[in-house]
Amino acid sequence: MSDASKVLVGDGKTIPGPLTILGSKKQLPPGGQIKLYDFRRPDKFSKEQLRTMQMIAEGFARLAATRLSTSLRLPCDLALDLVDQMTYDEFMTPLAAPATLAVVSMEPLKGQAIIHIDASGTDAVLERLFGATPSRTENPLAIGGLTDIEVSQLERTLSSIIEDLGSSWSFVEGIKPRLAEIETEARFCQIVPPLEMIVLTSFTLTTGAIKSKFDIVYPFLVLEPIIGMLSAKYWYASMQDKGTTPSLAAARRAPMPAELLCGAGSLSIDALRSLRKGSVIAIPEYDEGRAWLRLGGARVAELTGIRRDGENLSATVEGGETVLKGKDAGADPVSRLTEELRGGLAAIKDSVSNALSAMTSRIDELKGGQEDLSDRVLYGQSDAAEARSSAKPFASLAGIQAEAFALFLSSERPQLSALVLSYLDDAAGARLLSLMPDAVQPGITKRIATMDGVAPEVMTDVERILGKKLSAIDRTGPASGGIQKVVGILNFSPRDTERMVINALDQSDPELAESIKRNMFVFEDMIILDDESIAAVLEQADEQDLVVAMKPLATEERERLLGRFPVDRRERIGASLSALGRVRLVECDAAGFRVVELIRRLEKEGRIGILRPAE
Repeated sequence: MSDASKVLVGDGKTIPGPLTILGSKKQLPPGGQIKLYDFRRPDKFSKEQLRTMQMIAEGFARLAATRLSTSLRLPCDLALDLVDQMTYDEFMTPLAAPATLAVVSMEPLKGQAIIHIDASGTDAVLERLFGATPSRTENPLAIGGLTDIEVSQLERTLSSIIEDLGSSWSFVEGIKPRLAEIETEARFCQIVPPLEMIVLTSFTLTTGAIKSKFDIVYPFLVLEPIIGMLSAKYWYASMQDKGTTPSLAAARRAPMPAELLCGAGSLSIDALRSLRKGSVIAIPEYDEGRAWLRLGGARVAELTGIRRDGENLSATVEGGETVLKGKDAGADPVSRLTEELRGGLAAIKDSVSNALSAMTSRIDELKGGQEDLSDRVLYGQSDAAEARSSAKPFASLAGIQAEAFALFLSSERPQLSALVLSYLDDAAGARLLSLMPDAVQPGITKRIATMDGVAPEVMTDVERILGKKLSAIDRTGPASGGIQKVVGILNFSPRDTERMVINALDQSDPELAESIKRNMFVFEDMIILDDESIAAVLEQADEQDLVVAMKPLATEERERLLGRFPVDRRERIGASLSALGRVRLVECDAAGFRVVELIRRLEKEGRIGILRPAE
């Protein structure tokens, strides 16, 4: 193929001749270029339409940035980076998973749009909603997926942003975008075919010090019915139409039918029946020069002194000094009547507002007095504010089992756990913190110390969802299993069975075996030993351990146990107990455990015997 029979295009490819332009007899002009058209990726939006989309996106960015800054109480910015057209597959394929994908219905338009926020942006918004200051991290927590509580907060935030999206599209009559659902996997968010053309508006979302990606996708299916509106010509025409809105002066110049009504007095039935064409009826009010002016079918003024001057009528408005003449006789009465009605309505509005304000103030006083009285009855104090402070956030979760509560919180982000713990009582918070995984305990503690304010509606949602999830615990039926159940079974089992089970557990789970041993025989069970066994224990046990271990026992149990001791040891230990001061419970438990260990060793050596309940 010769050089004259081929054309070089921009990407280096050649297209064979002839060089005739389709639909034209002319040849390709010198320096002309041939543009390749990809039928799999057709351009459906012109540059002017994309420019209009850019203007819409810039307006939305200003509104959304203000909304986010207010709701998050943190400087936020939304900067437009790109407005372009591409296929839906080109946008979805490179998205990292998981990501926050909000499906937005654009009613009354067909189809749906998508709002995409990457993991770092989602993480920054959630951290701030739960009271933290967002900080940069290599692995945002949102990468691990979203929990029900996090989804509920994102729905609230995105719904408010979508309201701003509707404001930016307000030139489309009746459009009301709303959040349909939130997805985290791109493969489950196929709202249009992969090769469908879309308009992508890409932003940079700045939340405090965190920068993230924020995208809005408009499929061609959504924009097709209003494609003609996406032009500067339409926008400027709309602005001119808004500028020519009829003014009040134009309304006053509008023609209105005017009528004069004069009363004819009363007529009898016979007089009415005798009326014929050409009959004359007396009109006393007209003879007296009185009549009513009616405009647009409504009476507006009473006229007196009616006089005819050729084709014109002149009259005086009742109660006024102005004499109206000719065709303008109805203008000033209407204005005056309008002003009177407006003044009357304003006076009524003021009086109603004052009455409502006084009523509201009185109701508040009565309500406050009633609450103070109820506080005195229930709490025995007059400080109502202090009594009502007990109903603080997450108070409804106080009765939940600590183990189950900690298990639920372990699956949430540390900032949410810190938020819940910061409002619980210190004892309950300490118990939950100790049950949390060791790896997250320092982080939760730090977040509690640096906790910022949290919106009341956020805490209400978190408490509601946690309460709903944890409420199932109360319906699980009676408790089953546990260490005490194992101890009870082994106490009634033969010695060989007990020994075999304990030895096996010593090999597989030493901690569990030790816990069972501790509960199978405790210091209080020393009373079941026979006299010879007690004597053997007293012979080798440290007397100080016996005294300290008996300190927390109830008086009745202590007397029963001392009654089994020899007289001399009984008196000496009793005197030591009387002289013993305050001792920590931990020391008492440790002393009792040493005595129990001695009893187990003596039993293993065969020097004493422990009777079982079945024996």
